[in-house]
Amino acid sequence: MIDFSAAGDLERTIILAVEVLAMMVTLATLITALVPSRWDNDLADRIFSLLNLIAGNVGHIKNADEE
Repeated sequence: MIDFSAAGDLERTIILAVEVLAMMVTLATLITALVPSRWDNDLADRIFSLLNLIAGNVGHIKNADEE
């Protein structure tokens, strides 16, 4: 359990959480840019869809091989 007795601990934890989130988005963006968007395997297709969501590739944004 995290002890937030000092204000600096909470601040460091929030900064760390933001940094981890930024790294996750960057990694998901890198992966989705380097691999094809369609898979024959249903599990791989679902994982790739989740990575697209994390990377922010939602809405009207499409991968090059989806057009």
